[in-house]
Amino acid sequence: MTFHRRTRSVLFASAVGAAAVIPGLSSQAVAAPTPAVQNAGLERLAGDFPECWEQYTTGENTGEFRLAKGAGGKNAVEVELTQRTSGFKAVVQDKACAVKVMPGRQYDLELRYKSTSDSPEIVLFRKAAGKWARWETLPPLSASKTFRDATVRTPVVPEGTEEIRFGLALSEPGTLTTDNYKIASAAGELKCKGPECKKGKWVVRSFAGDKGVRAIHSVLLHNGKVLMIAGSGNGAGRFEQGRFTTKVYNPKTNKFTNVKTPYDMFCAGHVQLPDGRVLVMSGTEEYAQYDPQTGAETAGWIGSKKSYIFNPKTNKYEKANDLIDGHWYPSATILGNGDVYSVGGYAAQRAANNGNLVSPIAERYSVKQRRWLNENEVAQPGINWATYPSLMLTQDGKLFYNGSSVFSHPVNADGSLRGPGFLNPTTGAWGALPNNGNLRAAASRDMSASLLLPPAQDQKVMIIGGKNFADNNAKAIRYTDVINLKAGNPRYTAGPNLPYGTVEIGQTTQAQGGGAGKTYVSAVILADGKVFETGGSQYTRSEHVHEASILDPTKQAKNMKWTSVAADPVARTYHNTAVLLPDGRVLAVGSNPDYPGADGDSFFDTRISIYSPPYLYKGARPKITSVKKGWKYGAKPVIKTNSKITKAYLLRPIAVTHSSDPNQRLVNLPVKSLGGNSYRLTMDKRANIAPPGWYMLVVRTAGGQPSVAKWVHIS
Repeated sequence: MTFHRRTRSVLFASAVGAAAVIPGLSSQAVAAPTPAVQNAGLERLAGDFPECWEQYTTGENTGEFRLAKGAGGKNAVEVELTQRTSGFKAVVQDKACAVKVMPGRQYDLELRYKSTSDSPEIVLFRKAAGKWARWETLPPLSASKTFRDATVRTPVVPEGTEEIRFGLALSEPGTLTTDNYKIASAAGELKCKGPECKKGKWVVRSFAGDKGVRAIHSVLLHNGKVLMIAGSGNGAGRFEQGRFTTKVYNPKTNKFTNVKTPYDMFCAGHVQLPDGRVLVMSGTEEYAQYDPQTGAETAGWIGSKKSYIFNPKTNKYEKANDLIDGHWYPSATILGNGDVYSVGGYAAQRAANNGNLVSPIAERYSVKQRRWLNENEVAQPGINWATYPSLMLTQDGKLFYNGSSVFSHPVNADGSLRGPGFLNPTTGAWGALPNNGNLRAAASRDMSASLLLPPAQDQKVMIIGGKNFADNNAKAIRYTDVINLKAGNPRYTAGPNLPYGTVEIGQTTQAQGGGAGKTYVSAVILADGKVFETGGSQYTRSEHVHEASILDPTKQAKNMKWTSVAADPVARTYHNTAVLLPDGRVLAVGSNPDYPGADGDSFFDTRISIYSPPYLYKGARPKITSVKKGWKYGAKPVIKTNSKITKAYLLRPIAVTHSSDPNQRLVNLPVKSLGGNSYRLTMDKRANIAPPGWYMLVVRTAGGQPSVAKWVHIS
């Protein structure tokens, strides 16, 4: 980091260091300083820069600082960022003009700014034991062509803090003009200003010097980084050249680490094992072939038998034994004992007519034996599961096929659609729900999203959107449907329709309507326990829909409602993924529309968007200050926080591809207050509710603010 100071005389406001008299208390009992910002309007200059303010740069970026016309007075400071790999540039109070504060309190910060970039962020520094350190970076603010007001609230000032400093930073290319700073002791509810307060805020991250990754598979690791697997990335040219890619992305530094990829993992399956390593199964052995004149498929895809395990500690893949068969587009479900069950996908050979052949083989990885089992060790249901069927672990250990799949649906022996039902992975027994479980438009659930609604103990499943890819003229649907698996005769009931968004059609954008919905949609359980959906198209790899919304899953299906929020500015169609990060933000990456890229392979948008949900703008978040990392089923761990909480839960880290992660879940933890911000939590006794592995522990206030997650291991 670099600071640039200007020589100046420093004028201290008389209020700094003075005692604040609180009604009802004697002045001798109070020693709270009244906070004030010196040279708040940036009017006094020391040379060519305002007194009491510094130029601050961290990370790898280029740009400059300059004086500009103020919001009300003569001066403001403009920051320009021209190129960025990491870090930011900021206008920050200097140390001589820092603000004295009281530990245990919060403060409201106000300022005015305008920006061409969607990434202005307030940065905080604090001094403790005579040393300065970065304290917090608050959620991003919205771009604005004219000066606007912004008000944010600091976290609770930690013990030992003597002074703080703050300023406004720019972390993506563009310009930022800043002026008129204020600070005051927090009182009452934060009066957030701006569209981000209710809609949340997206920032599209740039990474100069790195072209990113064709992230068809995204997995959150228990170190907070994201494993992004491309393999050949839907590029026949890359496949022929043996260019197989994996990268690990660090959201904190905005940097990638390259990982040597031993084979083509494009369209593989993946799941986190109980120890936090990532099991990858199958992928591409051979690309399909097409008639160059008509584009018709002349030879089908061939699935790989290979399997590897990614180790986050070494950033290396470790060889596992081969699968029984190939499974291009397989399912991957973790069981209550930590084993992994996988079915579906295209086999290791083509059909007799040279077309695609769905593998009939069920595979099971034994965690105890550390190997894929042989065919005679796994009960074989003999079902044509098609590709990426979504099978979810239920509380009784069975797998619920919820009706969601990719590009085609599972079929019965007579070729008819196989709808939702329950599979026993131990015996291979299958039980179908009558009338497809009342799932509406069951044939139009290709590339839908599905998830176990929070909390997992309620055993409610939602399926979102989708399209019938057998009908080239069909558009995606708006339907969402919900089923209660604990009911005596579980059946889907209608949930709320997806909101309409705006649609990109060619070079134009228009309002969506006519009953059209979304396919290629991503669904994420947020840190506050609500459900977020984003991305998708209303047609096959085209006509992207800019729309995102949030739903409260605790209500009955008929009373649920999607609330529209800020839409990702990046068009995200086929091969997009979305992942909840430990800090409560959502990372979205990838888009593979149906046209060629500059290198002749299919185009792929590698930009990363980060979404800050509205709960990040509600003021200070609770903080988990003490927690044991290792938990047993039925345990009652005691945690400590820095403020009062009302809820706690575990979030299983996402491992997603093609809109599918059947293992995503939130597990409720009953909370009992022990006083003094200590709480006893109760871990569920059932491994089928929370399969073994690493989880994010999140606590929440009565106002809905979730904490940054702490990692705990369940066994």
